Amino acid sequence: MEIVSKNWMSKSGWRFSRLLALCVLPCALWLGGCAPKRPVAPPVAPPVAVNPAPPVSDVLRMQYETWKGVRHRLGGVDKRGVDCSGLVQSVFRDAFRVELPRTSAEQSRVGRSVPRGDIRPGDLVYFYDKNGDHIGVVVENRTFLHASATFGVMLSDLDAYWLPRLKRVQRVLSS
Repeated sequence: MEIVSKNWMSKSGWRFSRLLALCVLPCALWLGGCAPKRPVAPPVAPPVAVNPAPPVSDVLRMQYETWKGVRHRLGGVDKRGVDCSGLVQSVFRDAFRVELPRTSAEQSRVGRSVPRGDIRPGDLVYFYDKNGDHIGVVVENRTFLHASATFGVMLSDLDAYWLPRLKRVQRVLSS
């Protein structure tokens, strides 16, 4: 019996493979370097999720929750006590990063005047009340946030008491 060699390649086959590899590989690399260049597109960034700003009415309701029950204090601007213009000034600064003047008379002239029928959340409502000038900010529909001399910070409706006393509506916030 004759023993069969398990060597698949003979010495001459191995030499031929090596020679072929030494010739073909450099040629392939050289030809590949001469291939027409295709521009590589820059990587596309995934879309960034944009959190839309909450509606003005929601922001103002959150401000109400923060200020609810704070007592009225003439000239006050903080949680120890606040008057109507101090509340409006603080709410606009904290909620919208808008600096308003300190007094209700000055605040009532900021922005642009709008008709009563066009009131929307964020508008300033300016009244002449029994105690003089009074200002608040519309939260939604016919409800406004203000600092009452009797009840402190509260929400009120533009009802039979307030509507006849409404002197001016000013829009400070843009659309």
